[in-house]
Amino acid sequence: MEFTAKDVAKLREETGAGFADCKNALTTAKTFDEAIKLIEEKGQQRAEKVKGQDRETRQGLVESYIHHGGNLGVLLELNCSTDFVARSDAFRTLARELTLQIAGTNPTWVAMSDIPESVMAEAREKLMNDPDVQKRPERLREQIVEGKLKKQFTEQVLLEQVWVKDDKVTISKLVDDVIRKTGENVVVRRFARFALGE
Repeated sequence: MEFTAKDVAKLREETGAGFADCKNALTTAKTFDEAIKLIEEKGQQRAEKVKGQDRETRQGLVESYIHHGGNLGVLLELNCSTDFVARSDAFRTLARELTLQIAGTNPTWVAMSDIPESVMAEAREKLMNDPDVQKRPERLREQIVEGKLKKQFTEQVLLEQVWVKDDKVTISKLVDDVIRKTGENVVVRRFARFALGE
């Protein structure tokens, strides 16, 4: 695709990617939308690579949010590898968005792996005994139950939730975008939500 410097600038603005990545994407892609898609795919690959590294995430910040009138509050620990990233706008904005998400949706766990095995086992057993699942062929039941479990716990697991500000983006994707922008792993360590009278 033929492109101008304005196209590169526009793509950088929309994706947050570097100059070289934008130029390569525009050269490879046939359309501007395809270039955005290429950059997002490359960014996701980078984020997965960064998450797979064994680098410590002991820096970060504790973000708080108190709702109007003081009847609801959230504390969140968000970690990264360096204090440089912890002070960045992207990291601080993510922390703020996560506290608002937690205040609005009241999740129970950070990730699926945080759900106690006893809770999962109980839910799995209940679903296995569900008459709708029992009607299905035996070879498909396990797959059906796993799908239903994921759906059942999606609203209770922060990283699986759909972002309240954009229903096309999950919280996990929001975190991955910051990982891609900063080049460091970002980990939601823990949170607490306090509501008056609960």
